[in-house]
Amino acid sequence: MPRPGGGVRLKRSRGVTDMGTPLVIVGSGMAGYGLLRSVRHIDRRRRVWVYTADDGCAYTKSQLACGLARGKMPSELVLATSEQMAHRLDATIVTHTEVRAIDRARHRLITDRGEHAYGQLVLALGACPVRPTPLRGSAASQVLTLASLADYRYFRSELDGRRRVVVLGGGLPGCEFAEGLLRAGCDVTLFEAGSRLAGDKLPGLCAARVARALHSAGVCVRLEDGVHSVEQALDELELTTLSGQHLAADLVVAALGTRPRAALARDAGLAVGHGIIVDHQLRTADPDIFAVGECVELGGRLFTLSEDIEAAARVLAAVLTGAGARIGWQPRMQRLQLECCPAVLCEPPPIAGEWQESATRKGVRAVFHDRRGALRGFALVGEPIGEAARLYGQLRR
Repeated sequence: MPRPGGGVRLKRSRGVTDMGTPLVIVGSGMAGYGLLRSVRHIDRRRRVWVYTADDGCAYTKSQLACGLARGKMPSELVLATSEQMAHRLDATIVTHTEVRAIDRARHRLITDRGEHAYGQLVLALGACPVRPTPLRGSAASQVLTLASLADYRYFRSELDGRRRVVVLGGGLPGCEFAEGLLRAGCDVTLFEAGSRLAGDKLPGLCAARVARALHSAGVCVRLEDGVHSVEQALDELELTTLSGQHLAADLVVAALGTRPRAALARDAGLAVGHGIIVDHQLRTADPDIFAVGECVELGGRLFTLSEDIEAAARVLAAVLTGAGARIGWQPRMQRLQLECCPAVLCEPPPIAGEWQESATRKGVRAVFHDRRGALRGFALVGEPIGEAARLYGQLRR
């Protein structure tokens, strides 16, 4: 069968031979490339193909907001091209190719460039940005997102020469994005429909301190409000808010979180909840199909932190090469990318418990205890971040 166009194929070094039907990975993000690296740490002989709908450049998604703040060009965020990744990891990387279906009975992947056989298949599909709905107006479709390197390239081109930016969504990504734009020299208005910022992650006093810090830095924070419509004027966008006010902006960007890409798995008859449902070996309902990364749901939880995705990639590599590894959730400390407000979050698991907060002029300390009184998570804002390592050591695993 001829190789589909857009692929990158490097000659193998002496002594390395193909073994069996190839392992096929769909997706070249952190999860897909992380799995490929982990497989190569164990096995240099297995044939591996990677299919991706974009150019296959390796980059760190979490650095997009920082890149804006530092004025980095898109090329400066690229860690390696698809050609470099293919050479380093001895794989075939097929770029700009859409995977349309999985034929489980025949073990074949159906793409817009033809079919490809697989022995084992890994779905590393990532997540897509959530867009605001309903949103009215002639320019509603012009609301941007920033969830990929392609998004970053387009956003940077649209931002050139413009300053007034409206950010929709006051979760942690929205807060980080708003401050990044502010440091890039923009005039930023941040809308959050809820009564506080990062309400799904931070307890009340911590969220209030973050909001105060952003406001003091220069971000216009508007809680319990949102955008009803976006109209195109002559050289600007005219926004009407849910509270009936009007304001002008140059760009509107949605930072409302992401949703796992699971349609390909659902259409193939695999179990899907919020994401693609897997067991503790990252295996789906089909014994030869696995999933890893932001598209995955395990025990009712989604993979959102890079440390969890990297750990899952290492476990899956061991499983695919014959070991009996299993993934388990571990507490993770997350340092928020907010220069105006140093903060550390160790998110508790989804269990019954209670936050206890104490605030001083220098910061906020919040700890989460389960019903038995065990420490299961914490959030620190300002000076208390110095306690992070000690609290982490006290967590019940």
